[in-house]
Amino acid sequence: MNARPYLPPLTLPLLGAALLQAQVSTNGPRYTPPEGHEIATAHTNDFRDLLDRYPRDRETFQREFPSRLEEKRIAGLEKFFEAWHRVLLEMDFDKMNRSGQVDYILFRHRLERDQEQFAREAAHLRTIATLLPFVEEITALEYQRRSQDKHDPQKLAPELEKLAGSIDEKRREVEEIVAGSRERQREEGRDEMAEKNFKTAEEASRELQRVVENWFNYYRGYDPLLTWWITAPSKKLSTSLGAYADVFKPDPKHKPKPIQKPKKKGFNGENHASPVGEEQLATLLRQEMIPYPAAELIRLGKRELAWCVEEQKKVAAELGFGNDVSAALEQVKKKHVPPGEQSAVIRRLALEAIAYLEKHSLVTIPQLAKDSWRVNMMSPGRQRFNPFFTGGSTISVSYPHQDMEHADKLMSMRGNNPHFSAATVHHELIPGHHLQDFMTSRYNTHRRMYNTVFWTEGWALYWEMLLWDRGFPRTPEDRMGFLFWRMHRCVRIIFSLGYHLGEFTPQECVDLLVDVVGHERSHAEGEVRRSLAPGTPVLYQCAYMLGGMQFHVLHRELVASGKMTAREFHDRILRGNRIPVEMVRAEISDVPLTRDYTTHWRFAEQFRHK
Repeated sequence: MNARPYLPPLTLPLLGAALLQAQVSTNGPRYTPPEGHEIATAHTNDFRDLLDRYPRDRETFQREFPSRLEEKRIAGLEKFFEAWHRVLLEMDFDKMNRSGQVDYILFRHRLERDQEQFAREAAHLRTIATLLPFVEEITALEYQRRSQDKHDPQKLAPELEKLAGSIDEKRREVEEIVAGSRERQREEGRDEMAEKNFKTAEEASRELQRVVENWFNYYRGYDPLLTWWITAPSKKLSTSLGAYADVFKPDPKHKPKPIQKPKKKGFNGENHASPVGEEQLATLLRQEMIPYPAAELIRLGKRELAWCVEEQKKVAAELGFGNDVSAALEQVKKKHVPPGEQSAVIRRLALEAIAYLEKHSLVTIPQLAKDSWRVNMMSPGRQRFNPFFTGGSTISVSYPHQDMEHADKLMSMRGNNPHFSAATVHHELIPGHHLQDFMTSRYNTHRRMYNTVFWTEGWALYWEMLLWDRGFPRTPEDRMGFLFWRMHRCVRIIFSLGYHLGEFTPQECVDLLVDVVGHERSHAEGEVRRSLAPGTPVLYQCAYMLGGMQFHVLHRELVASGKMTAREFHDRILRGNRIPVEMVRAEISDVPLTRDYTTHWRFAEQFRHK
């Protein structure tokens, strides 16, 4: 496992003669794709050199260009991706070991994803470039400075003035275009694409203004003759670019007329992310290696929810409430501890889980991991978005604070009762988020670039499933707590994907958590507020249950079948780092792999309840 990474010799031209001709020293950098290495030993999974170089090469290549609108930068990056694809094609995939093949497939998927994203960016930038036809004339100044070419100051000064005049002339033309567009927006409603274009054009204009200012400052005072000739023309050029940028700024006096929508009520009026739609959901699921359409996953969530409801009825009967699940749930919620005592409950539950895991040899827990977690109390502000605790090396506990409203205090105690917490403390600490953070910071760290929430949250949720199957929740109250959270994760699939398909309003998402799962209303609002907040990954909420199901099915394939012990299975997963669960399966089982492998694991059909 200490052999050098397999990087075979390349026979491809260095990005092609055309690219190199366009990027001689006076016009920008040249890029050489990774050199290959031929080794006689078995190919390993050590892709570290390759994965370290790829993002660094991309970043270094891009920063050498004064403007992101330069065609040679855009074309160069297109060739950059082509060169890296050729690197992969030159590798002997069949001679790699299984971990090496998994790394190959992961990197290819990452490369394809980056290339697709850049293709969209390139199309956008080329559109913007038509609004700034003077880009090359500005950047030529910088390239000439880099090459240390001597200027003729007396000739350069009028050229700068002429360039400033042409920018002013172009500005008057563009002003009419922008004004006409915004006038239509005031009449018809905001055009998001047009405003995005204007914003990019403004940023690119100011970028060019900085290029001119930095270019002049390089000479100012150090080249007295040049400084004397070009001070005024340079300032005029910079001013022209600043005025050009101002054309694209939104006019605060004439805000675009918003698109008329039905008036929102209640929770719908908060700031939520816009639904992304079916097509974008399909793209995101494919990127996460989940081979199901969103509508099918919603049906899966409903199927699992139905199982939870039937199990709840059994527990309600055990508690003496017959089929009255609501009454049984209410009884469990009342068994909360007084303010000030919740952190002790969390510590007790954490130690119980660790003792159980070690007694049954389920996973290796390094002593340092056992000693290094801590408990902290969550602020009232954070509890608006995280009404329950969050985990990692420190578990942040949600419980009443003196500054909270009285009703919120009561709901916090009820919703964080010890029996609900029994299902999630191990999710946040060990064997969940704390242990996974501890292990992934030490093993296969080169795979961090493939980080996926389906592994991170799926692993933690999987343990709730596995411990349920093993009878870890001994009392009916604890079993009700486990089922409450399992239902919550089912409903997350339904409401999060349903919202992004346009089938639910935020208020309906809240109502679903209250009416179906049994959440306290403020807690349900906090969950939806976090789930639909702008910037929250679209698939985050559905990843818990779906990732957990993937690990559960994999456990049945490899542990329940006797092919691996539970400890071996869990240790292999943790040391493999955060990769799509389908690729975890590929690495630790005998699934056939090819260099063009794509997602196809239909795990949901194989999921079984004990």
